This record gives sequence, structure tokens and C-alpha cells, in this order.
Amino acid sequence: TRGRRSSAMRGKRPRTVADDGDVDEDEHGIISRPATSPPDALSNREKLSKVCDILGIEDRRFLVLPNDGFTAESMDSEARAMQRGKRIVRVLTAAICDTVSPSNAKFKAEMMEEPKNYSGDFTRMLANAGKLIFFGMRSVRVIVKSLLATSFRRFALKDILKIESEKYNQDVCEDHVSSMVQKKAVIGSEQCSSLRKVFGVLQNGHDIPKHTYTHRIDATKLGTAVLFIQQSLCLKAGMVRDVSIAGHTFRDMPVYERGGKSIESLLEAYRVAFVEDERVGEHTFAEITRLLTKRVESKCGLST
Repeated sequence: TRGRRSSAMRGKRPRTVADDGDVDEDEHGIISRPATSPPDALSNREKLSKVCDILGIEDRRFLVLPNDGFTAESMDSEARAMQRGKRIVRVLTAAICDTVSPSNAKFKAEMMEEPKNYSGDFTRMLANAGKLIFFGMRSVRVIVKSLLATSFRRFALKDILKIESEKYNQDVCEDHVSSMVQKKAVIGSEQCSSLRKVFGVLQNGHDIPKHTYTHRIDATKLGTAVLFIQQSLCLKAGMVRDVSIAGHTFRDMPVYERGGKSIESLLEAYRVAFVEDERVGEHTFAEITRLLTKRVESKCGLST
């Protein structure tokens, strides 16, 4: 009767694979396949080769790796190992993308894009910025500081400069270099605010604003120059003036007559009278001499 199995076939499972010699059926109708190596018995390279068979990758020249794969140590120490490992992953990923969504270039490009990790570059950038801040010229130092002050909050920038300065303090033995680095690593709220303004000026295409130095010259050294002029030149009676030099203001200073003496000759005598640590430089001495011996004067306290 149609629909009923014969007695000879009862109890037997129908074969689903053609009998071509690759499968065998025992007396109970159980199909067996030839023995294959379990996955664990395959090396990593053999496993990847089988993946290539499944994905239809014929060109296997990219499969350059040890049988057990690259170790973490080799990846960290050998650039070639890292490059080969990345190439294997890229080829297999591309084949998988073509299998998941054929002819989908957008999907493939998105999946093939490598994650961007700039942590190492960022660390090197901060280290190089620290070098310019600690050892660079003033103009370079201002530009770098203004960039960092605009990019980071002040407390974060303070921590960054502290960390970078500590690196140099550990490597440098000279006390004066260590002291200089520590000094330049300090940044206060007013300086940070000023640097952000400087950045605004720079991004508009202008030069760094000129800095007016105040109290850069020791008042004691200025005093030696004034004292020398007082002792060396004759007083011009009835004439006083206010003198401002490097942020220091000397009020009601008397005016003196050179009596034919040049600034150069006075400078030579000044250098003989005071040691180097106690005197001002040539330019400052000449400026003081002109202020105390020339115009911009007042008589008996009356301004002109």
C-alpha cells in the first residue's frame, strides 16, 4: 500500500548521503563518516587554513605565523609580528564581510576600520611640550603654554606640568636645572587666564603680545648705580625729578651735572667701584645716568 514502508525497511533510518565511498552504513542502518582530527588536535595555523577553505580564500600567502600563533611577547617586541598578525585579521575580516553582506562596500569599510588609539602619541606630545616649556625660548614657551592652557583646565594643566617636571628632576642632577624646571612648571590662575588671551591673539594671526617686565632688576643693584652717580657728579641745585626704572620708582631725585664726563667713562668707574654681583648692566646704567642728568625735571617739587 502506498505510504507504508516495506518490512525490509522497517527499523532502518533512510540514508541521506549518496553511497560514494565516503560514508558507511552498518547493519542497523547507522551512517558513519571517516574519522577526522578533532579541532583541538589542529594547530592555530591549520585552523586558520580551514577557515580560509570555508570562506573561499585561495591565496594563503598572508598566513605567515607560527603553528601556535604569535605570543604576546613577540607582538610587543617585534614590529613584523604585529604587522603580520594585523594582515591576517584584515584579510579574514574582509572575507567574512563579503559573506555576511556581499557587495556592501559601506558595511565592509565600517567593519574594516581600525580603532584609533592615540594614547601613546598623546603622552609623547605632553612630554615634548614639557621640554619646550622648561628649556625653550620665551616666545616658544608662551606659545606652547597658551595652547595647553586653552586645551586643559588649570588644575589638570598644573598636574601635567608637575608630572613632567618630576621626570626631569629625577634625571637631572644639577640643582640649578632642577630649580629652573620647578619654577617654570608653576602656573597660577592669573597666568592661565593671560595665556588663554594670548592664544586668542595668536589664532587671529597676530604676534605674541609684548611683555612688560616689572621688578626684573634687583632694587639693591639700582641703588648702587644711583649712589655712584650721587657721589661722582655735582648736584644741580634746586632741581628734582621722579625716576622710574624697571618698575622701581625713585621720587624727588636730585639732578646732577656731568661736568663733561661721558656715560662711558662713568660706566668704567662704576665697574671699578662695585663688583659684578652688586652692579647693574651697561644699558641700565646708561639709562639711569640719562634720567638723573638730563631733562624731564621739576623745580622745587613743581612738575613740568
